[in-house]
Amino acid sequence: MVRIDSMKFGEIKIDGKDYYSDVAVWWDGKIEFIVKSHQFGMNELLNLLKKKPEAVVIGTGIESCVEILEEVTQEMENRELMLFVENSRNAIEIFNGLVSEGKKAVAFIHVTL
Repeated sequence: MVRIDSMKFGEIKIDGKDYYSDVAVWWDGKIEFIVKSHQFGMNELLNLLKKKPEAVVIGTGIESCVEILEEVTQEMENRELMLFVENSRNAIEIFNGLVSEGKKAVAFIHVTL
């Protein structure tokens, strides 16, 4: 089972390994590097939905600087999927909790402000 260990500005530790980029982390342990942006829209969401997760967790940065477009929230409601939007540290806790409960969760974690 994958676990996000910690994060600090510009860095995230997943299963003991450090990464220096925004990442998408899937319940099965797959990690994908994400292009840094302060806006999360449909392109980003559709990428996260490609493996059909039960829940999407978006970490909006240390100080929640990532804007989530309204269309993202609406699409998740339309699909009746769980969506969690929190600062990145809280998002990590939510993701780890979901995965430990056996949920198919994916996390998008922004590692800067």
